[in-house]
Amino acid sequence: MVVAEPSQAAGATTLRRNVLTMPEVLAQSVANAAPSAAMALLPLLVFLNAGNGTWLSFVAAVITMVCVGYCAAQFARKMNSAGGFYVWVTRGFGPAAGHASGWGLLLGYIATGIATTLGFAIFGGDFLSRVMGISADNRTLILVLLAIDTALPIAVAIADMGLSARTSLTLESISILIILFLCVTIWIAHGPVDGNQFTFNGVKPGGMLVGVTLAIFAFVGFESAGALGMEAKNPQRNIGRAIVMSALIVGVFYVIVSYSQVLGFQGTDQFAKSSAPMPDLAQKVGIGFLAPIIDIGIICSMFACTLACINAAARMMLTISHDEMGFAFLTRVHKSRKTPHLGIYVAGLPMFLIPAGFILFGKTAVEVTGWFGTLATFGFMLGYGLVSAAAPYFLSKSGESKPLVWLTGIVGAASMVIVFYASWLPTTIPLIGQYFSPLTPPYDALPYWFFAWAAAGILWFAIVRARTPEVAKAVGTRYETHEPTSV
Repeated sequence: MVVAEPSQAAGATTLRRNVLTMPEVLAQSVANAAPSAAMALLPLLVFLNAGNGTWLSFVAAVITMVCVGYCAAQFARKMNSAGGFYVWVTRGFGPAAGHASGWGLLLGYIATGIATTLGFAIFGGDFLSRVMGISADNRTLILVLLAIDTALPIAVAIADMGLSARTSLTLESISILIILFLCVTIWIAHGPVDGNQFTFNGVKPGGMLVGVTLAIFAFVGFESAGALGMEAKNPQRNIGRAIVMSALIVGVFYVIVSYSQVLGFQGTDQFAKSSAPMPDLAQKVGIGFLAPIIDIGIICSMFACTLACINAAARMMLTISHDEMGFAFLTRVHKSRKTPHLGIYVAGLPMFLIPAGFILFGKTAVEVTGWFGTLATFGFMLGYGLVSAAAPYFLSKSGESKPLVWLTGIVGAASMVIVFYASWLPTTIPLIGQYFSPLTPPYDALPYWFFAWAAAGILWFAIVRARTPEVAKAVGTRYETHEPTSV
C-alpha cells in the first residue's frame, strides 16, 4: 500500500492543525445532517406510508446509518486527511472507486447546500409573514434570504473552522431544544404512551419499508466530520467517534420527534392535511406563541447546514485538487485564516446562483428544494455504499478481518442499494412494488441527472488515467497514518 509522507497530505502544512475539539468535530456532522430541518416535514412523509410504525421506521434507519458510520470509523482510526470517504474508499477498492465516492459526496454537499438555502428562504419568509405580515411568496424577499444564507456562511467558513463549528453547534442546539420543548408539551397534553403506535395498529410491512427508505434521507451529511481529519485534535479517535455519535444523536432525536408528532395529531387525517406540522402542533397543544419560534429554530438549522456543507465541500475539493484531479487554485488556503477560502467560494456561490435562477424563472422554493434534496441523497448514497463495502475488504487485506465490520458493511451497502432502487424504479420491486407510488416528473428524471453527474466523474477519471496514469494511480494516497484505536 502506497502511503504518503505527512507533508504530502492535502492541507497538512496549510490548514490549521490540531485545533478542533471533539464537540466541534461532532458539530460538523450533526449540523450537516440538519436534524431540526429534517423534522420539519419528513415525519409527515414517513407517516403517510408507515402510519403508526413511523417511529420504528426511524429506528431501522438509525441502525442502518450507524452501520455505515461504523464502517467509516474503521478507516478514520488508521488514517486522516481532509478527503474523508474519498481517501478511505481508495484504500479499499482503489483510485477509481475512491474518486467516485468523492465525486458523489461533492454533489451531495453542494446540492444539500442549495436545498438548505432554499429552506432558509422558505422558513424565513414564513417567520416574517407571521410577525410582520410580509408575503412569504415575495420573489424579492426569497432572493434576499437566499443571499443572506450564502454570504454569511461563506464569511464564517473563511474566518475560522473553529468558529464555523461553534456557530453550527450553537444554532443547531437552540433549534433542537425548541423542538424538544414542543415534544414534552405534547406528552403532557396527551400522555406519553400511545397504544396505537406501540401495537402498530394498521401498519403494513410494505408501508414500513417505504417509511425506512424516506427516513434514511434524514441522515445524509452525517459523515462530514471525515473532512476535518487535518484540523481535528486526536483525529484517529475523534473523527470516527463523531461520525458514529452523530448518527446516534440525530437518530434518537428523530425517533422522539416522529413519535411525538404522530401522538400529537391523534389521527391520520389531521397529520396528513398539515402543511407545517410542528407549528400546527404548537397551536393544537395551546402554545401557539411557539410557532414563530419554531420557524426560528428551523432557520438556524438551515443556516448551520449550509455552513457545514460549504466547509465539507471545500475540503473535499482541496484534497481532490491536491491529487491533481481538480484545479490547482483550489489547493490554496487563506494566508492568515488557514481556511480553503477559494474552495469555499466555489462551493458556496452555486448555493445562491442555482436556486436564484430557478426562482427567477418562476419555480417555487418548495419544489426546487425537493429536487435538489433528492439529488443530494443520491450522491451521498454512492459514498455510503462504497465505504460500507470497502471497510471489511480493507481490513481483510491488512489481516484485521472482523465479523462485526463484515456484518455492518453488508447491512450498510445492501441498504444503500435497496434505497436507491426504491428511489429509481420503486414500482418494480418484487413483492412490495405495489406499496410504492409511481414517480412523477421531475422526480422520475432525477436518477438520470445523478447518472449524468456520475458519468462525468467517471469520464474525467478515465481521461486523466489515459493522459497521466501516474496521477490517476496516486489518487487517494495523500494521507497521514497513525496507530489505530478502538472505536
